[in-house]
Formats: sequence, C-alpha cells, structure tokens
Amino acid sequence: MSSPFTARQAGIASLVAAGLIIVSQVSQLVLPLMMPESFWIATQSLRMGLALVAMFALLVALTGLYARQAPATGKLGLIGYLTASLGTLLVAGDWWYEAFIGPMLRQQAPELLSTAVSGSILIGAGLTFGIFAAGWIIFALATLRAGVAPRGAAVLMILAGFAGILALISPFQIPLALAVGWMGLWLVRSSGREDQAA
Repeated sequence: MSSPFTARQAGIASLVAAGLIIVSQVSQLVLPLMMPESFWIATQSLRMGLALVAMFALLVALTGLYARQAPATGKLGLIGYLTASLGTLLVAGDWWYEAFIGPMLRQQAPELLSTAVSGSILIGAGLTFGIFAAGWIIFALATLRAGVAPRGAAVLMILAGFAGILALISPFQIPLALAVGWMGLWLVRSSGREDQAA
C-alpha cells in the first residue's frame, strides 16, 4: 500500500505545523511582556485562532508522518497515531474555546474567569493533557522502534510528549514543534534524494 502523502508533502505539512506552533507559543510568552493588558485582551481571538490553526496543521503533519512510516510502526504506530490525533483534537478544542468563548466571558461574566477550576473542567483538562501526552509518547516510541525517521527526532518527540502534559501552557508545545519540524526537514530532504535517484 502506498502512502497518500509524498515525503515532500508530509515534510512541508510538518514544517508548517512546527512554524505555526512556535509562533503561537512565543506570542503567548512575549506579547504580555511587551503590550498593555488591553491589547492582550483585544487580540485574544486572533492569538487563540492562530493556536487553533496550528493544531489543525499538526493533525495534518501527524497524518503525513504516520502515513510515511505506517508499515514499519505496526500496531503500536496505529495506537500512537489515533491517541495523538485525539489528544491534538482535544487541545484544539481548548484553543477554540479560548478564541471564541473566552472573549465573550471576559466581557459578560468576568467573575467566572476568576473562579477556581473544578469539577468537569478539571476532569476535561486532565483528560486533554493525559491523552495528548500519551499519544505523542506512544507515536514517538513507535517511530523510534521503526527506525525510519532520525533517531534524535524520535527521542526529542518522546521528551516532547512528556512536556505535553502541560500542553495548554506556553511554551510546553515548543519541544513537540521542534521534533515535528526536524522530521519535516528530514522528509523534505529525503524527497529531494528520492527525486535525484529517480
């Protein structure tokens, strides 16, 4: 069975995802230090919208990375792919909430934002963190075991998976972005070698 992604397509998707995640995460860290709070609040939908687009790009990249090595990763790769996809989807759901519901709550019910997190929100956050981290760790372990992608990138992805337990806090998605970007760069370069060989 051939991959629906060429190495170049999967590589480009991975590089785009990495770039968007890094820009999103860095903006979350730097803008509060450089801009007044009013600007920070006014740009919440834009900033969280960028984070949401980054998660979509990450899902495409994950699919491309999995498709390029699926036969070699076997059942563990499939389990990692499905779990990482679900975790990424859950993180995207949080960014959607922050982009579209958060600004409305800040205007109409600011007292809700100052209450302690508990109940179903706490359970949902725990599931989101846990599934995201576990999925990327399993996927990275399958990648490492398959030996298709660079070993260093797979090891970095395992470490990034552990950092993913704090995925909703900047800068804890940056290690994953670096690992995905590294794999993307490797795929783009390997596609160039394949083209030359052909």
